Amino acid sequence: MEWFQHGSAGLVHHYQNGLDLEQMEEYKGRTELLRNGLSDGNLDLRITAVSFADSGSYICAVQDFDGYAEAVVELEVSGQWLECPWMEI
Repeated sequence: MEWFQHGSAGLVHHYQNGLDLEQMEEYKGRTELLRNGLSDGNLDLRITAVSFADSGSYICAVQDFDGYAEAVVELEVSGQWLECPWMEI
């Protein structure tokens, strides 16, 4: 499973065979795949320390032996943020 920001060449989060793999430097230490819903098909990604630069479309892509699927989620960061402990997309 790969999460990436639309228009970006790098991965926001890469998860495969139970392991978190490489990702873009901008997201290192700021993302977490919420695994408790994986068996039900929930592929929730948490991004912490959200900034305006995080706004945009995110694509979750999944590939297995049966095929390929993707979903697009829009994240809009607005207003004044003094502290945002976490943000789920």
